Amino acid sequence: MATAYSPEYLAESRTTVLNVFYSIPIPLEILSTAFRLWVKARPSSQGHLAFDDYLMIWATMAAVAECIAGLICGGPNGLGRHVQAISTADRESFLMGDYIFSHFYDVAIASTKLSVLALYYRIFAADKFRIVVLVTAGFVTAWLVAMEIILGLGCRPVQGWWNATVARTATCVDKVAFTYSTNITNLITDIWIFLMPIPIILGLQASRDKKISLCFLFSVGLGTCAISAARISFVFSVGTDDITWSEVPLGLLSAWEPCGGILCANLPLVYRAMVRGITQIRSTMKSSRSRTRTRTHDISERPNSPYHAWTPLDNSVSSNKLSISKVTIGRGAVESTEMDVIGLAGIKVDRDFKQEIHHE
Repeated sequence: MATAYSPEYLAESRTTVLNVFYSIPIPLEILSTAFRLWVKARPSSQGHLAFDDYLMIWATMAAVAECIAGLICGGPNGLGRHVQAISTADRESFLMGDYIFSHFYDVAIASTKLSVLALYYRIFAADKFRIVVLVTAGFVTAWLVAMEIILGLGCRPVQGWWNATVARTATCVDKVAFTYSTNITNLITDIWIFLMPIPIILGLQASRDKKISLCFLFSVGLGTCAISAARISFVFSVGTDDITWSEVPLGLLSAWEPCGGILCANLPLVYRAMVRGITQIRSTMKSSRSRTRTRTHDISERPNSPYHAWTPLDNSVSSNKLSISKVTIGRGAVESTEMDVIGLAGIKVDRDFKQEIHHE
C-alpha cells in the first residue's frame, strides 16, 4: 500500500539554500588563487610560477567545476526536495550528476594537497623532510588513483551508480562504506599534511613569536579538517531512501571542503601582500582624516570667516582685585560693539574680537 504524503511535506524545499552555498565558493576560490598568481607575478617575486602554483590552478578549476556541477545537476534535478516529490527521471539525473560531482571533488581535494606538498618541498631544504614530503605526495596520488578506479569500476556496468533498473542486476561496491573510507583517509591525510612543517619551524633559529606565527600560518589549514570531520557525520545519507533530501548537508560540505583547502593553501603566499595592503589602506585613511582636521582648523582661524571658534573668558573676584573685562567686537572695518558689563562667571564670545583687561 502506497504511503500518502501531505502537500506540505512534498512542498518542502532546500533548493534556495543549496544554490546559494554552491555559488559562494566559486568567487572565493577564483579570487584567492588569482591573488596568489598576482603576488607571484610581481617583479619582487622574480615573476615566475612554480610547480605548486600550477597544481593550485588545477585544484581551483576542479573545485569550481564541482560547484558548477552541483548547481546544474543538483537543485534542477531534485536535490533539496523529498524524493517522493520528484520524478524517476529527475532522480536518475541527480544521481548521475552526483557521480560527476564526486570525480571533481576527488581531483580538487588531491590537487590541493599536492600543491601544499610541492610548496613544502620548495621552501624547506631539509633532505629528510623532503623525503617525507615525497612519500606523502606518493600516498595522495595513490589515493586519488584508487578513488577514481573505484568510481569508474565500482559498478559494473557503470550505469548502476544512477540507474535503478540497471542497479538491480549490476555488481556494485557498498556506496556507504566507500564514502566512509574516502572521508576517513582524507581527514587523516589533511591532519598529517598540515602538521608536517611544525617540527621544522620549531627548530628554526628565530624568536618565539616568529615561530608561533609561522606555526599558525602553516597549520591554519587544520580548520578545513573540521569540515572533513563534519562531512563524515553525514555520509549515511548516501544510503537513505530519501537521498535527495538527506544528502543536502553532505553536498554542501563537499563543496566547501575544497574551498577551505584552497584558501588555506594560498594564505602562506599572500599574507604578506595582504598585510601590506591593509597597512597602506589604514595609513591612507589616517592621513586623510589628519588632512581633514587640519583643513577645518585653518578655516576656523581665518579673519571674517563664517566658522567661529568660541573662547571662554574667565572673570573672577579675588580677595584684593576685581577684574572687569571690556570686550570690543569688530565687525568688518567700521562697525564695533562693546560689552562693558560682564558677570562673575566666564562667558563665550566670537573669536574675532579685541580684548582689554583693566585691573582696579
